[in-house]
Amino acid sequence: MAAKKSIKKNYLYNLAYQILLVIVPFATIPYLSRVLGVENIGINSFTLSIVAYFILLANIGVGSFGTREIALHQDDRKKYSKIFWDLYSYQFVIGIISILAYGIYVMCFGGYPSVQWIMMLNIVAAVIDMAWLYQGLEDYKYISIRNILIKLATVAATFIFVRTPDDLGIYVLINSISTIISSCILWFKFPKIADPPKLREIRIFRYWKDSIIYFLPQIAVSIYTVLDKTMLGIITGSEAENGYYEQTYKIIQIGLIIMTSLNAVVAPRMAYLFGKGQKEEIKKRLKTSFHFIYLLAFPLVFGLIALGPDFSSIFFGEGYEKVRLLLPIFAPIILIISISNCLSGQCIIPIGKQKQAALFLWIGAAVNFVLNIVLINMFSSVGAAISSIIAEIIITVSFIMLAREYMQAKTVFTTMKNYLIAGVVMLASLLAINYFWTGISLPIVGAKIAIGATIYFVVLRFILRDEFLKSEAALVIRKFLRR
Repeated sequence: MAAKKSIKKNYLYNLAYQILLVIVPFATIPYLSRVLGVENIGINSFTLSIVAYFILLANIGVGSFGTREIALHQDDRKKYSKIFWDLYSYQFVIGIISILAYGIYVMCFGGYPSVQWIMMLNIVAAVIDMAWLYQGLEDYKYISIRNILIKLATVAATFIFVRTPDDLGIYVLINSISTIISSCILWFKFPKIADPPKLREIRIFRYWKDSIIYFLPQIAVSIYTVLDKTMLGIITGSEAENGYYEQTYKIIQIGLIIMTSLNAVVAPRMAYLFGKGQKEEIKKRLKTSFHFIYLLAFPLVFGLIALGPDFSSIFFGEGYEKVRLLLPIFAPIILIISISNCLSGQCIIPIGKQKQAALFLWIGAAVNFVLNIVLINMFSSVGAAISSIIAEIIITVSFIMLAREYMQAKTVFTTMKNYLIAGVVMLASLLAINYFWTGISLPIVGAKIAIGATIYFVVLRFILRDEFLKSEAALVIRKFLRR
């Protein structure tokens, strides 16, 4: 019973932080968009995309592998302490190399040195970070409380100290220092949860092969999150194009956070079921996951297509007109990534097909890279968005094939029927409303959102009589909350 309570509490702590991640951007993004301006937003986006590669190198797969190894031995303090120090010493050495490499890059190629030198603090934070120890020990309470407090402090400092476009350096410094503090805080509790190192026993490169296995897929995933921004900066040479893309993707990320949180609600025990070989229960849970994904993904996607242009005008203010075009184009990626993440986390990884998944991730990364070269030259930020969508479609289709033993492709698509129909009706209704109700203001957009949501759920519940919406969704939530 205690274990189940722990699972529930861990989820609730994490959920609290995820909710904060959804709420905070609605305050910070409009403010920073107006104060810093699109070009400074673009500079921050481009320089952060560069430093992300060095942060990835500094971690070199230790986080993912370390979490797994610590979790396997979490009942043996002496054992997991030894594992921790072997892995952390390796992370530290590689991290120092990464810091030096970044310094050389800035001196030789840095286009925004004042900002990029401050960004180095993020790599230092990655070297210090050992959140993977807490994750392996399932101490999500400490991690979540840390994340929430640091996030709130960062937001407060942003509103206090970032006042003009000249404050870009201050904004970067605030965020960089917050990551340093966040990493350092974890060490205060360390003596209570692990033993000090025995220097003679540390084997720095003991796990290097294992960490590389986890590192390779991370490189491919990282390419999707930062490559577009890097290539936009290099190919177009325009800070503004990066700014348009960055602000658009922030809205997309909010939708993805919502979908990721829902994913955790409907299948908290999937790994356990795989271990027990309960194949039919696994299939049932996967189908339930897809119902949840479709239930919210379709109104999010179609809502952004219909109302995204007006919403962006209000949300970002003047100077971000191109976001009006980017949001409807980029919106479908919420659904596409939600499907691939569900299949990956709930099926492909638990059944041990990481290598096949990594191969498809690399194929998608290669496609994204090649398309970026062509499409960014032709359409700038719009081309980057199109490239990402095509690459993610390739990955999602590949993951559907990998998971077909537990979730047939036919089921993936037939399950979405009701939600697609309700979404299309909602989209058509909102486009018609837009035609006759042309004003752009927060109350008008808010009213349209309410109307669209009402149409979607009325069609789904009373016209299509969707069984999942009527009973299963509420049942799943009740079962989970009783754990």
